[in-house]
Amino acid sequence: MSKLRNVGALVAILIAGLVLPDLLWAEIRTEGSCGPPPPPRPGNRASAEGFAPLPLPVTPQRRSEKKKPPEPPVIITKIKWGDVRDWATDQNDVNNLLVWMKTKLKLNFTYDERKIGELVFDPQRMPALYRTGHFAFSFTAQQRASLRKYAINGGFIIFDTCCGRKAFADSVRKELSLIFPETKLRLLSADHPIFHCYYDIDKVRLSAGAGGGEIPPPLYGINIGCRTAVVFSPYDMSCGWDMHQHADAKAIKAEDALRLGANLIAYSTATKSMGVSLSESKIYIDADSTKWDKFRVAQIKHQGDWNPDPAALSVLLDTISAATNVKISFDRKDMNLTDPNIGSYPFLYMTGHYSFKLSDEEATVLKRYLQNGGFLFADACCGRQAFDVAFRREMKKVLPEQSLKLIPADHAIYRQPTKITAVQYTPAAQIKMRPTTTTPMLEGISIDGHLAVVYSKYDLGCGWELKPHPYGVGYEARSAISLGINTVLYSITH
Repeated sequence: MSKLRNVGALVAILIAGLVLPDLLWAEIRTEGSCGPPPPPRPGNRASAEGFAPLPLPVTPQRRSEKKKPPEPPVIITKIKWGDVRDWATDQNDVNNLLVWMKTKLKLNFTYDERKIGELVFDPQRMPALYRTGHFAFSFTAQQRASLRKYAINGGFIIFDTCCGRKAFADSVRKELSLIFPETKLRLLSADHPIFHCYYDIDKVRLSAGAGGGEIPPPLYGINIGCRTAVVFSPYDMSCGWDMHQHADAKAIKAEDALRLGANLIAYSTATKSMGVSLSESKIYIDADSTKWDKFRVAQIKHQGDWNPDPAALSVLLDTISAATNVKISFDRKDMNLTDPNIGSYPFLYMTGHYSFKLSDEEATVLKRYLQNGGFLFADACCGRQAFDVAFRREMKKVLPEQSLKLIPADHAIYRQPTKITAVQYTPAAQIKMRPTTTTPMLEGISIDGHLAVVYSKYDLGCGWELKPHPYGVGYEARSAISLGINTVLYSITH
């Protein structure tokens, strides 16, 4: 009888061995999930949690025993939100992206999953946050404040619309307008470094459910200064990271989604140090209000992102005051061109990343301002093409009879107070230049024999700010400051 019981037990074990894997899979598989779950990740244990308590004495580890290698750093944290059918239908998305990056790019990172209440919102501990989902959602006021502070301090946030669901995408747009009311969610331009920081991505292929074909990468972003701190994709990338596709999903095909994901990780890593709290930005203030020799400078507010480097102009003016013998204090203000006091500011500065348009009234005011002796200094922040195209177009509207022309190397603007015969460009600018050069490339428009407009298609403001801008297409800091000082002093003395 005991033998029969033993045989019965053995049969039961064998049957369990055949059946239990499927039963266990049914238990661990997320309901409604698109793909298989990721392999179990190593637990993050403190040093004292490695073993259960043992009675003393304990045999110490021999010196000859190999130590376990350290775990790779966590690069991205996936936010767990409500029902698993919302945030976890692509259970293997982040894991597979990082495994793919390790194979293709030899970069070894890991990830974490946490509820939003468990996040520490510290970019040093959680460099990137990732939220994907299907359903409508909303953050609390405290969560919005925490996400805003996290992004300002250098954190990077990715929102991915799983399967292209409209309810989730609409919620992302609404929440970002509440978290960052002062800026707009904008389609990233084709020359944005996110599309070129590792892979050059000019087009992505869409699933049949998204209409098929190829389109420019459909990513939107929120900028904090020059850094894109939030990226939103209304097309699904997570299914592509998870290496599968649905016929009815509005998605980016897997290979292109993986390449975009790798670029997002690379960009967030390279630009983390750019995240500086706005409270730490250096703003020039002249405390002496009694000086009569103030030089009034206005930064022009336009319909584009008119202030991508909040401290740049102020730092340049402060540098002029500290590093030259010119005994002038500066009065700086942000102004619209239609401000009735614009004529009392002899120096205007304009910058931005994106396209913009001047109204007919603004173009008329600017033309009259320049013809009456005013001076305009402009540069394309980060060397962005959209601003460059827009500035040239709008100046044609302002001064249709004239065009921007390269300022010759022997011009007075390159002679005082610093003689500038050669400049240094950023690595990103050198990559774009063919052939490379050390010649300064300021352009200008003259009225009555004097420069009235000075423009640089290569970034100056990032150099003035004295902060790291790894993807800025422009002048290195020392060259940017010299060109800025010479231009301001040229306008004062001419």
